Amino acid sequence: MKVVKCPHCEADIVGDINICPSCKKRVGRTKGLFNRIFGKSKIDIDDNVLKMIDEFNIFFDKLIEQNTYISGRMYLSEIERYKDIYNFLKISSKKIQSEEKIRDFLDTYGNFKNIIKDYNNNYVERKLEEEKEYLDHILDDDNKNIKLDAEQRRAILVDEDYCLVVAGAGAGKTTTVAAKVKYLVDRKGVNPEDILVISYTNKAVNELKDRIQKKLKLNVQVVTFHKVGKDIISGEKDVPQKIIGYNFKIINKYLLNLLSQDEELLRKIVMLFGYYLDIPDNKYNIDNIEKFFDWNERQDLTTLKGNLGEVNEYFIDAYSRKKITIKNEVLRSIQEVQIANFLYLHNIDYIYEKPYKYKILGASKIYTPDFYISQGGKECYIEHFGISESGKNEMYSFFQLNTYKKQIEDKKQLHKKYGTELICTYSSYNDKRSLIEHLREELLKRGFALNKKTDQEVYQKIVKLDQEKYILRLATLASRFLSNFKVYGYTEEDFDKMRLKANNVRTRLFLDILEKVYLHYQSYLKENNAIDFEDMINDSERLLNEMIASKRKLHYQYIFVDEYQDISHQRFNLAKSLTQVSDAKLVAVGDDWQSIFAFSGADVSLFVDFVKNMGYGEELKITNTYRNGQELIDIAGNFIQKNTNQIKKSLKSPKRIKKPIVVFTYSDDYQKNVKKGWAGILYEKAKTVEKVIGLILQVPGTPPDTEILLIGRYGFDGDHLVRSELFKYYGPKKERIICVKYPEVKLTFMTAHSSKGLGYDNVIIINAIDGTYGFPSQIEDDPVLKMVIRTDSNIEFAEERRLFYVALTRTKNRVFIVAPANRPSRFLLELINEHKITVHGKINTSPIKIKKERKRCPICGYPLRLQNNKTYGLRLYICINEPEICGFMTNDLRAGAKGNIHCCEKCNGYMVVRKRNNEDSYFLGCTNWNKDGTGCNNVENIE
Repeated sequence: MKVVKCPHCEADIVGDINICPSCKKRVGRTKGLFNRIFGKSKIDIDDNVLKMIDEFNIFFDKLIEQNTYISGRMYLSEIERYKDIYNFLKISSKKIQSEEKIRDFLDTYGNFKNIIKDYNNNYVERKLEEEKEYLDHILDDDNKNIKLDAEQRRAILVDEDYCLVVAGAGAGKTTTVAAKVKYLVDRKGVNPEDILVISYTNKAVNELKDRIQKKLKLNVQVVTFHKVGKDIISGEKDVPQKIIGYNFKIINKYLLNLLSQDEELLRKIVMLFGYYLDIPDNKYNIDNIEKFFDWNERQDLTTLKGNLGEVNEYFIDAYSRKKITIKNEVLRSIQEVQIANFLYLHNIDYIYEKPYKYKILGASKIYTPDFYISQGGKECYIEHFGISESGKNEMYSFFQLNTYKKQIEDKKQLHKKYGTELICTYSSYNDKRSLIEHLREELLKRGFALNKKTDQEVYQKIVKLDQEKYILRLATLASRFLSNFKVYGYTEEDFDKMRLKANNVRTRLFLDILEKVYLHYQSYLKENNAIDFEDMINDSERLLNEMIASKRKLHYQYIFVDEYQDISHQRFNLAKSLTQVSDAKLVAVGDDWQSIFAFSGADVSLFVDFVKNMGYGEELKITNTYRNGQELIDIAGNFIQKNTNQIKKSLKSPKRIKKPIVVFTYSDDYQKNVKKGWAGILYEKAKTVEKVIGLILQVPGTPPDTEILLIGRYGFDGDHLVRSELFKYYGPKKERIICVKYPEVKLTFMTAHSSKGLGYDNVIIINAIDGTYGFPSQIEDDPVLKMVIRTDSNIEFAEERRLFYVALTRTKNRVFIVAPANRPSRFLLELINEHKITVHGKINTSPIKIKKERKRCPICGYPLRLQNNKTYGLRLYICINEPEICGFMTNDLRAGAKGNIHCCEKCNGYMVVRKRNNEDSYFLGCTNWNKDGTGCNNVENIE
């Protein structure tokens, strides 16, 4: 029988049991360790242990005797060799552990990384002293006035394999990169050709080239990611001659010429245009009624029939008696549009909201079912209800739902009474089938023939008559989707995976279409010997992985990635592969607070989790900024750090500027401005911007040609200034703008995205509005894009918050914010409420959600839509709420709730709002009254 000693208590263990009968500790793993480390001979155990410890000590002594920074590659793989012996000795008896050599080994190995960390810190501190004179003048060839601070110097000296330099806005990021490159060449003896500096844009590359190549005279390669990709590909295979920057034109042309190419794709696109182009409200995260109103306002509720020129109706104006022609249809909801388009595509004639054929005694309004349809002598009405088949809708109260359901029952009884056919449709069904499936079933049940128009016929009309709504919209979405699809390294096989995850017909239909577009686009590239930017990155990364597998090497020793906060997964993979194929060290530089390009594939988590993603590394911060004053830094820093999914830092500045943020408001009252309506609001905003420019000029020492940056959220914010005629564009690309009153001032207009990285003496943010196109922007991407775009959802408007931070920190002095009095940006309100920002003018600072200024129903509060109504022969304000709930409509809002149009009790006319002559009062009068005094003279007073 085999007898061994317990490694814990040294008791004899008989047999192959795993638990010591004496100390009750597990011993089974020890056998495996014995065999792996020492072989099977127990006699040589002590000698083997000591021999391995001696080897470790020699390695350790040599490591720390080097006068250099110890990076992970210098020890991580080596110390892995001693992991098993360390684990074995850790669980051995106290007697064994008490041996001095073993005790020292356990202590050193167990604290190895901390020892190296202390060593490196001491090394850097020593080098800071030794290299002080050199570092004081390292950038004299660039600018003798530039002096590196302690954090910048530390970033230069730290030489870990993976370094993340987190540089705050205005902290001298480019300066640090240039200085570190020079240090590597001058002091570390690195060949300039073995250093690669990568940035994102030609503009950033040119700035780095100016500093490193021109001024410091270092022959270092400074390129964009795309140039890196092209160079790698050209070294391995023939590079396609043609480089495609943007895919939109190719995709748009393909969609315009589909007719003779792919019948199945044509069928799916016509189906998309008919039923699924717009997004149902339940596909968005609409968690309050105001968000629903915003969403509803953005919807295009026109029909295929109207957009393709097949609506030609008219009505007689109730006042002028003139014939008014209607060429389009605007319905109430997306589902009504789906019904109309189904009827149109299947050659069933319909009339929207045609008055019911029977007059209903006692009714206050004319009954207009949603659709009247006819075919071969058959007639039928369709009523679509905005509640589920089971009578539910979360937007309505219990009382409102009961009212709605009673109205539905009354309508059913009415049709039953008069013997008219009625099809009822609902927003959703108990059997989970779609609205269109149920509509088809109901029509067939009543004998209607579904003679579908050919897809070619419909598509040809779309291409000819309304490309903008349909083709352009699909091409734009396809362009964005496919660009980001490639950024994430997806290929044709991934469409099937995405379809499996899709939980609705619309997404699956889109994926079917987008896959065909993708295959055509890839074929186009191949046939035309072309490559796009995305494939350039992906192909080069694949080639690098092949090189790694074949153990081939590139010559780089250091790779710098500038603007690392904009890194996408695609570029991350390329950068990491570059370091692996060359054994180069990676230095990533950027600021996660300024990560603002998620729409093009950037993923801020790759920055925040840098060390985790690389396996190990060093994170360094540069917190001294020389652009902004400390007061602005404190406000902006507090604002940006509301998002906890970012790296915490505390920026410092020697500058002190009181009242760093100043707000000026303007009137956004549609009615009270000198100029009425939207044009009046734009004028008031432009006038306020002009006023701020004048105040900046009054600051002592400000030259008349001072430079001021105007920042908008969108490019059209600059157009709005110009429309006021107080400003004018000049320059081929409208990059310059002139204030008519102060023509010498050098104004530059930019979007917040374009302004990143720049600094100006003074900055004016001109679009601090709460709205869909405000700041923050409240436009939501199409849900299908969420499959290829990853956003930071840690806090609402996370990316927009970072973008606002970018806008705030462009100034070297003050930032002026121009905002509307009634609907200021929620970001601005946050600053005002938390930091007592100076505000000139009236402003609504209520923390309650400010209602967007809409014309609202005086009965239910829903928005009103102004449109021609052929039933009443008037242009009316009509409540967008379900008519079963509200039904308010009026020709004049000044009469309030009592201006609700209704039937005249004395004739077949309607009671509409009229103004008394020479008086500021109103009454309801019949539409059948004539100006010559004839006709129905029925009136109702409005108190």
